[in-house]
Amino acid sequence: MSEKGVQVQRLMAGLDKHSDLVAEAFEGSVSSGDKPRNASIEALSGINALKPHDEDVYTLNPRLREFIADHLSSYQAFQALRQVSGSMRQAREQWNELRRLKASGSMRDMVRLESALEESVIDIAYSIEHNLSLLHSLISTQYGNVDDLASKFRQNKYYGRQIDIFLRDVSSIDAIVEMIGDEAISSGLPHIRHLVVRRLGTKRLQWTAHIKDAQSLISKRLFDAKLMEARMKRLSRFALWLVRNKTTDGWDLNVTESADCALFRPEPIALRPQPDVGDTDPEITNSLVAAMERMPRKVAMKARHDDSGPQMIIVEPDEPLNVLKPEQMALRELLAEAAVATDPVSLVAWKSDKPEIADMPDQAWLMYACTQLLGSGLHLNFVGDPVPEVFAINEGFHDIEVCARERELA
Repeated sequence: MSEKGVQVQRLMAGLDKHSDLVAEAFEGSVSSGDKPRNASIEALSGINALKPHDEDVYTLNPRLREFIADHLSSYQAFQALRQVSGSMRQAREQWNELRRLKASGSMRDMVRLESALEESVIDIAYSIEHNLSLLHSLISTQYGNVDDLASKFRQNKYYGRQIDIFLRDVSSIDAIVEMIGDEAISSGLPHIRHLVVRRLGTKRLQWTAHIKDAQSLISKRLFDAKLMEARMKRLSRFALWLVRNKTTDGWDLNVTESADCALFRPEPIALRPQPDVGDTDPEITNSLVAAMERMPRKVAMKARHDDSGPQMIIVEPDEPLNVLKPEQMALRELLAEAAVATDPVSLVAWKSDKPEIADMPDQAWLMYACTQLLGSGLHLNFVGDPVPEVFAINEGFHDIEVCARERELA
């Protein structure tokens, strides 16, 4: 272990040995007492854990107190947010010096500056997260470090101003990340670019979102507090008016026989008789019968016949006639003729005798008739050129002959 590591180990051992006195100093100042207590105070003062505050009075080191308060999420009233701009200026100067050392070739100092720059970057990230933790703790507890409502309101306004400065500092992180990243690539130090991008650049949007959430909550509470303040002022003025005008609530009078009747305003009480229908007393029964006789007779309502109104007759349309097209009618005639013909029937020759399909091209007629006759049970013979081509891809034809299948087999 290095010499610094041994010193850190001794420091932590001293704090652990006198932890009871450190806990007491966190709550307030400590003073000397018996011999073991004085020895503990002297030991903690030797490692700068305790600082002299007054004559024979010691307080905890502010940095150690801040570390413990962060761990316990215990924050003082009106505690300022940590300023990030100072650490950013420090990191920028360290980076400029690191580039100069890189150019001069001083490797030993470069290692030291890289370690210092990394600590500065970590300090920037830690300060931002510390501020976010402080804001969320105070907002979630509604500024529980004070009890007075006016103090809570003023503390809310104070942190509203602090957040504006904090948000500007976080927004300027992009500039330093971009500057160090570009210069690190040109200087041959890509690991420095990776450090600032991973520690700061990738977290900037998340930090900004958390800061704006806290800002919106503080603004909303400021608005609610202003409304509450206006209502409290209105109620206070009304209460003061009631105190100054005591007769608005009237006078308290003793109701005695000697009091003048003119001072009282009689208010009749509305009564409604509620006879018990289950009572078998003859007097009650007679009263109920008499009350029923005084009731008006129920008028019998004549049954009303609803007028059905005008009727609507729905007439379904006739089914449309299936009108065949000329080529369909010609195809039917062709089927009938080919079924009884002794010789094959040429489609082109047969079409020339039909004026109703004369406008239809021969090629279209052949393709239409071929597709329709394939499932009719007739035999189709494609008439092509007598001498086929040597390397023909498609076999051409200019006519189709149709005949019955049994005649074709014969």
